[in-house]
Amino acid sequence: QRQMCIRDSYEVSAKDTLKLFLKIPLILLIFCSQIYAQLPGAEKFAKTITQKELKEHLYIYASDEFEGRETGSEGQKKAVNYIRDFYIKNKIKPGDPDSDYFQPMTLNIRRGNMGDVETENVISIIKGTDFPDEYVVITAHLDHVGYGNNGGSRGDFKGEVHNGADDDGSGSVAILEIAQAFKKAENKGKGPRRSMVFLHVSGEEKGLLGSKYYSENPIYPMENTVTNLNIDMIGRIDPTRKGENRNYVYIIGSDHDSQDLHNLSEKTNSETINMEFDYRFNAKDDPNRFYYRSDHYNFARFGIPIIFYFSGTHEDYHMPTDDPDKIEYDLLESRTRLIFHTAWNIANRDERIVVDPKEKPFEIEVDKLVDYSGTYGIENFPLELVVYTKNNKLYMDVMGQESFELNAVGVDKFKLEEAGVELKFNIEESSLRFKQGPFERDLKKLK
Repeated sequence: QRQMCIRDSYEVSAKDTLKLFLKIPLILLIFCSQIYAQLPGAEKFAKTITQKELKEHLYIYASDEFEGRETGSEGQKKAVNYIRDFYIKNKIKPGDPDSDYFQPMTLNIRRGNMGDVETENVISIIKGTDFPDEYVVITAHLDHVGYGNNGGSRGDFKGEVHNGADDDGSGSVAILEIAQAFKKAENKGKGPRRSMVFLHVSGEEKGLLGSKYYSENPIYPMENTVTNLNIDMIGRIDPTRKGENRNYVYIIGSDHDSQDLHNLSEKTNSETINMEFDYRFNAKDDPNRFYYRSDHYNFARFGIPIIFYFSGTHEDYHMPTDDPDKIEYDLLESRTRLIFHTAWNIANRDERIVVDPKEKPFEIEVDKLVDYSGTYGIENFPLELVVYTKNNKLYMDVMGQESFELNAVGVDKFKLEEAGVELKFNIEESSLRFKQGPFERDLKKLK
């Protein structure tokens, strides 16, 4: 009887083979619709990001009450409390070990000779359902330049509140709306498969100090950080940009460390917001150096794939006139929704973002580093460099204001990528050749 059943089954399936193949396109269509069913889900929560709410947040966050949010100031403390209270209200969990949403820091701020300043990053998290120990980090800087008294203003406007609505109030409120959208999804049983970390960093205007502190003292392991999406100034239109399409965003860094991330970014945009991606500033050697000028860089230098979302500078950049009434709120909404969609796809796909293979860095003997150390300059010329070693690495102080790590690229050759600086040491002559763009000078070791 068992043999009879098998034979009959075979005869039936052989008889219906043609019909089965004719049904395959319909089966594939049903299967594909199930795959793309995630997109309507994401779209539903993306629509909770509205220009109305973005505007309400920004008119508070970039008001005179917050006094320009200079790092360590009373106004900046109001800003971090505003962010913390938002996460508490929306029941989004704190992301720090003390569960108070703050990562406290003492930053030594050389710009404006401010010295040691007590400040904090703000961090919250929505834990992943399937890969809780893999992290997608979204960043924006919560600080601005205060009253412009410490070298932050572009003009003679010291003593006037610089509200920083676009820089980076726009990114700060965008993160709040993105976090809220992910939380609403979690409340509906559609929590992210990977953990979403919402990180508001301080000290960006003082040299990316808050993100540098986090990258060197991470709350979540950098090796388990899948991607960093950084938002800095996405609320305006660049007046120097050519083209009539106002529905654009500058994309920087998406293909620098991961072609996989770049492809996901492009595909997500084409299937959702479909705005124009402008790669005008994407090159690492672009003269504007935007790749090195925002907080994503402190993730990228650890090999973490990043995307920097940016809409360009304008006449109100670092001026008292960077106010909420200048923001293009429809564009702020669409750009924020785009970032949400991209984060959603990174967090919910099966595989983590693939990092491209890295070129092996040039190796230099540690014992030789001390030979480069010293103070270099030119008599009667306002350029003095202090080169020193620390933790078996070579560093350079510029005019006592900034400290940078130098990367070896050849025999006696080093680069400072952030500033486009090249150094060529001549140990026998106790000198170095300094080059930055078209500017070149031979500097002698003074001591």
